[in-house]
Amino acid sequence: MNKTGSIKTGSGKKEIKITQSKFFLAALIYLTVPVIIFFFGYLKPVWAVLFSLLTAFACWWTWHDMAAKKAEKPLTERSVTVKASYFVFLIPAVLLVIYLSGVGEFSWCVGDHRVRYAILYDLINYKWPVIYDFSTQSNPAVAQALGQGKVAFAYYFVFWMVPALIGKAFGLMAARIAIFIWSAIGLMLVAIGAMLLYGKQSKFIFVALMLFAGFDIFPYYYRLWTGFNPTWEDWTWHIRVMGNFYQLMNVFHQSIPGWLITVLLLLCVKSNCVGLLGSLMFCYSPWAAIGILPMCVVKLFEANRGLKFKEVIRNVFSVGNIIAPVVFFICFAPFYTANSNATYENGFIWKFYSKWSDLLFDYALYVIFEFGIWALLIHKKYKKNWMFYGSVATMLIFPIYKMTGPNDLLMRGSMAPLFAISLYAVMYVTDAFNEMMEKGNRKIKPRLKVLTLLLSAYTTFNFLLTVVLFTSMIYTGIEPKQDMTTGITSFGNIANEQYLDMVSGQFYVYDYENKIFFKYLAK
Repeated sequence: MNKTGSIKTGSGKKEIKITQSKFFLAALIYLTVPVIIFFFGYLKPVWAVLFSLLTAFACWWTWHDMAAKKAEKPLTERSVTVKASYFVFLIPAVLLVIYLSGVGEFSWCVGDHRVRYAILYDLINYKWPVIYDFSTQSNPAVAQALGQGKVAFAYYFVFWMVPALIGKAFGLMAARIAIFIWSAIGLMLVAIGAMLLYGKQSKFIFVALMLFAGFDIFPYYYRLWTGFNPTWEDWTWHIRVMGNFYQLMNVFHQSIPGWLITVLLLLCVKSNCVGLLGSLMFCYSPWAAIGILPMCVVKLFEANRGLKFKEVIRNVFSVGNIIAPVVFFICFAPFYTANSNATYENGFIWKFYSKWSDLLFDYALYVIFEFGIWALLIHKKYKKNWMFYGSVATMLIFPIYKMTGPNDLLMRGSMAPLFAISLYAVMYVTDAFNEMMEKGNRKIKPRLKVLTLLLSAYTTFNFLLTVVLFTSMIYTGIEPKQDMTTGITSFGNIANEQYLDMVSGQFYVYDYENKIFFKYLAK
């Protein structure tokens, strides 16, 4: 092995040893750089410097403490060796997935990308913190509806900070390319982390992760048969979650960092990481932070089993577990809550059903087809895994309360536990795939397991086919070009008045001068 960690085999082929310690460090750098850019871009200098130093110290301390060779459970005990040629597969595969998911708006994409484009546009073209003056609205209908005044922009846009900074220097197109590349780097880290969990090189595991979804094919066709007008994933309104690829299509800015943080949490062998990882999730998605909280609690118990009381106290009240949550909460809690209109339509789930029978039926469909079948299939393999049971329990409890019309609390809040279940399921199917590919193996059982994954990927295949078809039709001129880059364009100059209520409700902070964040923390 040379100093770079590469290994030369007898055949002359290079292999790369990826240790958990190096992976953890790379992932932390990827996740914290945008947060520090936010600090310096949005906060008063004293807060920016203080919070950045504390964040860097918490990350370094956590990584150093977990990687220490003298630790009772050293982080460096796990590694995976991959052939250098593996990246010839992984890099194009990741780039293709990012392209098809619509990141950067270079392909056909879902309607949410009107908002994604506008966020990047405004972070480039406005001074930070972003403040909108209603006098800049050129659409007469929008200008009349808004009147006079100024509002601030608040949203969980930390994922955009690196591309936005590049865009400020080199322009919008450079930023769109940067968000594409930045997303690809994050997804590649997720893929490598999944291999670390699995313990060996596998091309199939990344493909399977992107295909993974619930068994929506069954409730979809049932709803269609009963006269309901469902879509592939939206066969019920109040209690629903999304498969991995569809999640990426809609909220790449939450799913990519959310998945990476989930992988790190599953890889952790000590509990001194949970505060740092849980609060890092809060920086990228307040919804997903709620969902990862129960998993962090489970990790606290799981990682401290068999340790002495003093060691437990030292791990639980470690630097990372204390400093990072305090810093991120002080900064981002008042920022996110500055706009109270963003969490409309709240209440316990039964409030939104006229009949208990309808609620129970929807809940049963959700449990059975979204994750229950997978949980039953894989529970024997993971019957001693606390994080598996913690993820399933979180998914069972999460629907009790609804926030926002489409229920973002469940759709995005379930990101960590659902992705954990998908990781466990995909590793289970990858074992079957490897067995199936063995020379002379004609067993039916591994083939059925792989077929089960393909059945659950019905919705994913539909989305992939839709993207490929419509993208080709747009580029050949058969279909008109999408207005993802023109429908809104900027929250400070909304092109189409039909988006006004959505923008003003979700992204505008009225009376921002009297909000805690803008009054005491922001520049």
